[in-house]
Amino acid sequence: MNWQNLALPFVTAITVASLQAQTPDASPSASPGWKHHGRGHHAWIWHKLNLTESQKHQIRMIRQNAAFRKVLADYLQAKQKVLADVKANASPIQDAPALGTAEANLAVARAQQENEIKAVLSQEQLQTWNDFQAKRESFLQKRIEKLTSQPNP
Repeated sequence: MNWQNLALPFVTAITVASLQAQTPDASPSASPGWKHHGRGHHAWIWHKLNLTESQKHQIRMIRQNAAFRKVLADYLQAKQKVLADVKANASPIQDAPALGTAEANLAVARAQQENEIKAVLSQEQLQTWNDFQAKRESFLQKRIEKLTSQPNP
């Protein structure tokens, strides 16, 4: 086998790799630099706000609040019970009210947490936050409209 036959694919691979490294990705993204992998799928908003170190610390403390974490844990446990009932072909009627209560408590806790976070932000950051929330609400509304406008099969 000729050495030139081996060198050509090697040189081509190096050239393509160096070109790819030099070419910026100009494709628009809903979340610049962040992929949607479960937890933290809106994490890009924290970077877009250009938070100071003090603000980051304050927000971290707000998000690690033990009372909020307890409400979240209660919601997840209630949801887990209802899902276990469904999986076991049992009636989730007994556990459903607890899930509803836990979900309502979580909504209240999230609203309180968001208000605490908004109090930490500057006026410019608050405008960015509000724009993000408006886009999120618009997306949710469009999703609801799409689901309700489709005929049932």
